[in-house]
Amino acid sequence: MAAASGPAWTVEDTEAPSLYVLTGGQTRPTRDLQIETLLWAEGEPPPGQPPEAAQAMALCREQPVAVAEIGALIGLPFQITRILMSRLIDIGALSAVTATNAADLPDIALLKALRDGLLKL
Repeated sequence: MAAASGPAWTVEDTEAPSLYVLTGGQTRPTRDLQIETLLWAEGEPPPGQPPEAAQAMALCREQPVAVAEIGALIGLPFQITRILMSRLIDIGALSAVTATNAADLPDIALLKALRDGLLKL
Protein backbone atom coordinates (compact mmCIF):
# COMPACT_ATOMS: atom_id res chain seq x y z
CA MET A 1 0.00 0.00 0.00
CA ALA A 2 1.46 3.32 -1.03
CA ALA A 3 1.64 6.09 1.55
CA ALA A 4 -0.06 9.35 0.71
CA SER A 5 2.27 12.31 0.47
CA GLY A 6 -0.39 14.82 1.58
CA PRO A 7 -4.01 15.14 2.61
CA ALA A 8 -6.60 13.17 0.67
CA TRP A 9 -8.24 16.45 -0.34
CA THR A 10 -7.72 20.14 0.17
CA VAL A 11 -9.99 23.16 0.23
CA GLU A 12 -8.72 24.02 -3.24
CA ASP A 13 -10.21 20.74 -4.53
CA THR A 14 -13.74 21.95 -3.93
CA GLU A 15 -15.38 24.24 -6.44
CA ALA A 16 -18.12 25.56 -4.17
CA PRO A 17 -18.20 26.44 -0.49
CA SER A 18 -19.20 23.71 1.88
CA LEU A 19 -22.96 23.38 2.27
CA TYR A 20 -22.39 23.67 6.01
CA VAL A 21 -20.75 27.05 5.50
CA LEU A 22 -23.45 28.10 3.04
CA THR A 23 -26.18 27.50 5.62
CA GLY A 24 -24.15 28.68 8.57
CA GLY A 25 -24.62 25.27 10.15
CA GLN A 26 -28.41 25.53 10.00
CA THR A 27 -29.98 22.13 9.28
CA ARG A 28 -33.68 23.00 9.06
CA PRO A 29 -35.54 25.75 7.24
CA THR A 30 -37.58 28.21 9.27
CA ARG A 31 -40.48 27.91 6.80
CA ASP A 32 -42.39 24.90 5.52
CA LEU A 33 -41.41 25.26 1.87
CA GLN A 34 -42.67 22.47 -0.37
CA ILE A 35 -41.37 21.48 -3.78
CA GLU A 36 -44.20 23.38 -5.46
CA THR A 37 -44.00 26.51 -3.27
CA LEU A 38 -43.71 29.53 -5.55
CA LEU A 39 -41.31 32.35 -4.68
CA TRP A 40 -40.94 35.84 -6.06
CA ALA A 41 -38.40 38.58 -5.34
CA GLU A 42 -39.41 41.68 -3.44
CA GLY A 43 -36.31 43.73 -4.24
CA GLU A 44 -32.57 43.42 -4.25
CA PRO A 45 -30.66 40.79 -2.24
CA PRO A 46 -29.66 42.16 1.15
CA PRO A 47 -25.96 42.59 1.88
CA GLY A 48 -24.16 39.70 3.50
CA GLN A 49 -26.09 36.98 1.66
CA PRO A 50 -24.25 34.26 -0.29
CA PRO A 51 -24.07 34.52 -4.10
CA GLU A 52 -26.66 31.73 -4.36
CA ALA A 53 -29.20 34.03 -2.70
CA ALA A 54 -28.63 36.68 -5.38
CA GLN A 55 -28.95 34.01 -8.10
CA ALA A 56 -32.23 32.79 -6.63
CA MET A 57 -33.62 36.30 -6.38
CA ALA A 58 -32.66 37.04 -9.98
CA LEU A 59 -34.61 33.95 -11.07
CA CYS A 60 -37.67 35.11 -9.13
CA ARG A 61 -37.66 38.70 -10.31
CA GLU A 62 -39.54 38.19 -13.59
CA GLN A 63 -42.09 35.63 -12.42
CA PRO A 64 -42.74 33.29 -9.49
CA VAL A 65 -40.52 30.20 -9.50
CA ALA A 66 -40.93 26.92 -7.58
CA VAL A 67 -38.44 26.08 -4.83
CA ALA A 68 -37.42 22.85 -6.58
CA GLU A 69 -36.73 24.71 -9.82
CA ILE A 70 -34.59 27.30 -8.03
CA GLY A 71 -32.50 24.57 -6.46
CA ALA A 72 -32.05 22.81 -9.76
CA LEU A 73 -31.08 25.98 -11.59
CA ILE A 74 -28.53 27.14 -9.03
CA GLY A 75 -27.25 23.60 -8.37
CA LEU A 76 -28.15 23.11 -4.72
CA PRO A 77 -29.80 20.18 -2.94
CA PHE A 78 -33.46 20.73 -2.09
CA GLN A 79 -32.94 20.95 1.69
CA ILE A 80 -30.18 23.55 1.32
CA THR A 81 -32.36 25.53 -1.08
CA ARG A 82 -35.22 25.44 1.45
CA ILE A 83 -32.92 26.81 4.17
CA LEU A 84 -31.59 29.65 2.01
CA MET A 85 -35.03 30.57 0.67
CA SER A 86 -36.50 30.52 4.19
CA ARG A 87 -33.88 33.02 5.27
CA LEU A 88 -34.72 35.30 2.36
CA ILE A 89 -38.42 35.11 3.22
CA ASP A 90 -37.66 35.84 6.89
CA ILE A 91 -35.81 39.05 6.00
CA GLY A 92 -38.48 40.14 3.54
CA ALA A 93 -36.49 39.67 0.33
CA LEU A 94 -38.77 36.93 -1.04
CA SER A 95 -42.48 36.19 -0.81
CA ALA A 96 -43.95 32.71 -1.03
CA VAL A 97 -47.24 31.01 -1.76
CA THR A 98 -47.88 27.29 -1.72
CA ALA A 99 -49.63 26.24 -4.90
CA THR A 100 -51.84 23.76 -3.09
CA ASN A 101 -53.31 23.84 0.36
CA ALA A 102 -53.11 20.54 2.24
CA ALA A 103 -56.80 20.87 3.20
CA ASP A 104 -57.75 21.01 -0.49
CA LEU A 105 -56.02 17.74 -1.36
CA PRO A 106 -58.23 14.67 -1.89
CA ASP A 107 -58.64 12.10 0.85
CA ILE A 108 -56.15 9.22 0.51
CA ALA A 109 -58.82 6.63 1.38
CA LEU A 110 -61.02 7.98 -1.42
CA LEU A 111 -58.17 7.77 -3.91
CA LYS A 112 -57.39 4.18 -2.88
CA ALA A 113 -61.06 3.20 -3.22
CA LEU A 114 -61.15 4.81 -6.67
CA ARG A 115 -57.99 2.96 -7.69
CA ASP A 116 -59.36 -0.37 -6.42
CA GLY A 117 -62.61 0.22 -8.30
CA LEU A 118 -60.77 0.97 -11.54
CA LEU A 119 -58.60 -2.12 -11.15
CA LYS A 120 -61.73 -4.27 -10.92
CA LEU A 121 -62.97 -3.07 -14.33
